[in-house]
Amino acid sequence: MKTYQKFLALGSIFLLLLAPSVFAESKDPIAVLSQAEGNVEYSKDGAPWKLVKRNKFLFPGYAIRTGADGKGKLSNKINEENFNLGPNTEFAVTDKGIQPKKGKLEKAEATNQLAANLLKKFDNSQSYTTVRRSHTKTEVKIDAVREMVVHSNYPYVVWESVGPEYSYKLTVGSKTYDVEAVKGDIVKAKIEPFSGKQSFRIDVYKAGTKVMEMEPFKQKGESSDRTLTWLEGAEQKKVDDSIAALQQEYPDNLFMMGNYYEDQGLYVAAMEQYQKYLKDNPDEIEMAPYLFRVYKKLKLEKTYKTELETYKAALLE
Repeated sequence: MKTYQKFLALGSIFLLLLAPSVFAESKDPIAVLSQAEGNVEYSKDGAPWKLVKRNKFLFPGYAIRTGADGKGKLSNKINEENFNLGPNTEFAVTDKGIQPKKGKLEKAEATNQLAANLLKKFDNSQSYTTVRRSHTKTEVKIDAVREMVVHSNYPYVVWESVGPEYSYKLTVGSKTYDVEAVKGDIVKAKIEPFSGKQSFRIDVYKAGTKVMEMEPFKQKGESSDRTLTWLEGAEQKKVDDSIAALQQEYPDNLFMMGNYYEDQGLYVAAMEQYQKYLKDNPDEIEMAPYLFRVYKKLKLEKTYKTELETYKAALLE
């Protein structure tokens, strides 16, 4: 079971490696360095060497070196191979793959077939990180995620604020929650456990009067309600076991956790993991498009556009 969960975790890494960027000129990660121990350092575009403190996604322009006690694991996107990284080794990362400069990379056990299969499926998936321009609209509407999974550890629904003067009523199934106005762009509401899948809607109030209500969304020409699914029973145990395995195998890897949560439909959890990762690793701004993808799923357009501008400016530095 643990071996399968480890393969699943590696599959998540490879999915990340192939996800398209927001801009054609931005670079995708070529490899990922994990389980780093001892003296393992990285350099980005010739900058001073820094110690690798957690799992590291490697882009063209990066270099890695190990000291006498350094070691780790390397997963290469180009040929889907895994390597053991030993002491006194140095290599560069280019758009063509890994180029050893010193020492030798020892090929690890057989390539993860599960990850390879997931890669093929992901090639046909639709990207959430492509910038699409829409016609300007002046009408204000309330919108939210189409469908999402919630969990006892993440019992939250989020949506975009329509203004600081507005409060809300969130209705999940037959249960209604009063949600106060917020000054920021994201409204976050905690909900109580329920069984199975429930439809939800959001009504907007100003000074106690309803001024706006959420409309069903169109799907294949038909109107559909937004839904939430509460994770419970065997499905919850499966997810919890996988999370525990990931945390044990790859401790402190917030980015990988975010990817796993996203894959399970736990988008609020994914958003928060990605946000923490980028806050703790400001030099890895290249990974921001993965957070943008979750913003798009959650319909957080204001936050997406604001952080997109920051991302674009960072790419030009």
